[in-house]
Amino acid sequence: MSDINEVGATAFVLACFREMEKEREPRLFDDPYAEWFVTDEMREKARRMQAILPESSELLRYRFCTFDEITRREIGNGMRQVVILGAGFDMRPLVFETEGVRFCDVDQPAVLAFKSKVLESHGVAPCAGIPCNYLDVDLPDKLVKVGFDIHAPILFIWEGNSMYLPVELIYGFLNRLCGMIPSFKIAFDYFSKRVIDRTSGHDQVTAFTDAFEKTLNVKWVTGFDDLAVFEQRTDLKVVESGGLLDIGKRVAPDAASALSGPVDLYSYGILARGATD
Repeated sequence: MSDINEVGATAFVLACFREMEKEREPRLFDDPYAEWFVTDEMREKARRMQAILPESSELLRYRFCTFDEITRREIGNGMRQVVILGAGFDMRPLVFETEGVRFCDVDQPAVLAFKSKVLESHGVAPCAGIPCNYLDVDLPDKLVKVGFDIHAPILFIWEGNSMYLPVELIYGFLNRLCGMIPSFKIAFDYFSKRVIDRTSGHDQVTAFTDAFEKTLNVKWVTGFDDLAVFEQRTDLKVVESGGLLDIGKRVAPDAASALSGPVDLYSYGILARGATD
């Protein structure tokens, strides 16, 4: 329990949802390492949240699949540097291990220390890591110190972060990256403002949001309804966006076709600066 308190329950619960995929058909992604971070206590929390909003587990499947697809595609297109912000127990550095591709996990010191302990206990060497709050440090400088070339393209995976961060901190962080890194992409997921404000009109969504925050001791504070705001407030361009349900209709049409209502409130986007292709 002390590990959960120190690291935060969110990372453990997400590992539970990733672990569930091995029992699904069709399987949308492979993460044989998720079970290393799962506990019975966290499985129970995941089941409770799933019972409140059954669609939540489907949308998470589509989210995990989306970021896997982005990572695979970008590496296939020649991307050789991948940074995972708020990495938690993300195991893409191992899942997508490719000769010549460098990965880096960025997260709070307690998270990376615990993750490294678990990986080493299974005989796996962690990828490069930067233990920090990425909002409070000179991240480009720290990337240089772990061997990244900030003058070459970088893919930032920013999964499951934006909803927890005040919007002005988001713009400030992105503009600091723009000021130091000439060519990068950043892929992220986000909720509609209606989820954050409890104005979606769906009682289940509001109940799930309340339960998620209470159960995991977190707070969702920021949502977006139009990604054009990033082009107005930063030097980034929107190069891709879509609803997670749209991904589901492509990769799991039978399951996705049964969803309705609140599922249009969760999306993903990719912002880019410079020549990243």
